Amino acid sequence: MTSPAETKSALSFYRASSIITGVFLLFVVAEMVIKYGFGQTIWAGGSAGFLGLVPNPVDNTGFPEEGIDISKTLLQVHGLLYVIYLFADFRIWRLAELKFKDFVVIALGGIVPLSSFFIERSYHKKLEVIFAAKVGQKN
Repeated sequence: MTSPAETKSALSFYRASSIITGVFLLFVVAEMVIKYGFGQTIWAGGSAGFLGLVPNPVDNTGFPEEGIDISKTLLQVHGLLYVIYLFADFRIWRLAELKFKDFVVIALGGIVPLSSFFIERSYHKKLEVIFAAKVGQKN
């Protein structure tokens, strides 16, 4: 059976992970616009200063010798956050006994820019009703 504490924890974790993943996805979109639209890579340290833009090299030669490629770091962090988001998605999907379609729709929230905010909002309302009914059946 599902306890009220477990459902509240799952909903809170899902909400936090969807917001954080959505924000980082927007950072990734901005990074892609800068990289492919303007031909620049976000760089930190070295000759670029604290945070700067360097021209995209043709074959990865031409980057500053020192510093961190923030563009790659953003992609890696978003990937890690998306895995955590999928775990939160799986957790609420399992607890609420939703259809597989719902799992896929929620999972798309971490891939399609801005959708995580809207999907989280609509599913959070549905899940509160589902969990309230489950807790009511238990009593």
